[in-house]
Parts: sequence; C-alpha cells; structure tokens
Amino acid sequence: MSEHPSNGSRALLPGQVKSWLGIAAFVLVAVAVLAYAFVAVRPTTNTDLERRTAQKALRADTESKAKALLTAPAKNADGTYRLPVADAMAVIAADPKVLAEMRKSAVAPVAPATASAAFVKADDEQLKRGLAVYSRTCIACHQPTGKGLAPVFPSIAATPIVNGDATLPIKFIIHGLMGPITVDGVTYNSMMPPVAGVTDQDIADVLTYVRQSFGNKSNPVTADQVKAVRAANAARTAPWNTAELGLK
Repeated sequence: MSEHPSNGSRALLPGQVKSWLGIAAFVLVAVAVLAYAFVAVRPTTNTDLERRTAQKALRADTESKAKALLTAPAKNADGTYRLPVADAMAVIAADPKVLAEMRKSAVAPVAPATASAAFVKADDEQLKRGLAVYSRTCIACHQPTGKGLAPVFPSIAATPIVNGDATLPIKFIIHGLMGPITVDGVTYNSMMPPVAGVTDQDIADVLTYVRQSFGNKSNPVTADQVKAVRAANAARTAPWNTAELGLK
C-alpha cells in the first residue's frame, strides 16, 4: 500500500519549505523598504507643496498690488502723479507723439562710462529691436522711464543689478524672480513671472536696450549669452529666489 495521501497531494520537502520561507521574508523586507522610502520622501513632497502654495499666494498679492497701481491714480515718490493705464492710453491715443516723447526721454540720459571697463555702444538696429520688445513685454510694469511703480515694480534705471553681470537679468526673464530685494532704498517683495513668447535674440535685444537706457551704460548682451544661460538651467522649473542668488 502506498504511503502517500490518497488525495494525490505530496508533503513539502525541507528544501521547499526553506525556499518558500525565504521568498516570504524577501517580500516582507521589500514592503518594509518601500514603506520607509515613502515616509522618507513625504517631507520633500510637502515642502514642494508649501513652496508652490507660497508662490501662488505671492503671485496673487503681486497681481492685486499691480492692479491697484495700474488702475488707480496716485502720487509717486518723486512727487509726480501717476495716471491709471486706461487714462494714459487715452492720452496716447489722442496724441501718439506723447509716447514717442516719453521713450525719447527714457533713452537719452546715460551715466558716464567707468574707467574699469571699455564701453561698447550697441548698434542702432539692436536698440530698435530691444525697444520693440520692451514696449510689448516690460513697459507696463517698469514704465517708459524705467523707474517702475513702487512698491511692486522696482526701478531698472541706473541700478547695479541691471548694469552688473548680464546672467542675472537673463535668469529673471527666463524663469522669473521672487523674494525680497531693495532698490533705491525701497524693499520689494513681489514676484516677477517668466516672460513668455521671447526668443534668445529677443532677450538679448531687450537687455541691451535696458542696459543702454534709463541712465544705464553697460555693454550689449548677445543671443549666445542667453542661449548658454538657458542651457545651463534647462532642468529648472521654479522661479529664482533672491536669497539663492545672493540678492538683498
């Protein structure tokens, strides 16, 4: 008579039992590792969520302040009065020469060249292209005079950040900028969004125009410089923060 059970099943050999126990142990260890990894990355996810929430709140605050500046009459720090955009547009529509005069006054004043660096004057064509880009992307915030609208839009007239390393403003245009920064004694804590719809040449042209207008006198920016900065930060998706750039 056979010693095996009549239902046809066979008892597991010791080696098989050991093998199954090993598999079970491996599965338990894998589950434990995955659980630990999930817990470990959760703070990063939460931090990223908090960062995005802070950015959203700052953007909303900036837009609210900007709307007030652009739609309500007010007195500027220099004693002049600011017209709402709708009123200013009506004045310009009534007399197109007004805008031309404003642009002319913005381009005219330039600071003396420093002895430490040879100044290179940009060609007229690049300045003309730069003015066109400025007029469609920058003029509402930084104004035809480049003096901005305190306390939301800082001045770019005769400011070190504009006349210094061109890499910084290139970064601002491509990715945006957030965080506190002091310009001409006024502290700004708003958000500059990245400028959409501009090519490397557009950025080079507008920065060249700005760096040779509004009391600034710095050398031109090339499309190759912009391309290099864009390539070096291709993986970046968040706006730059003034703290990480060492700006105060």
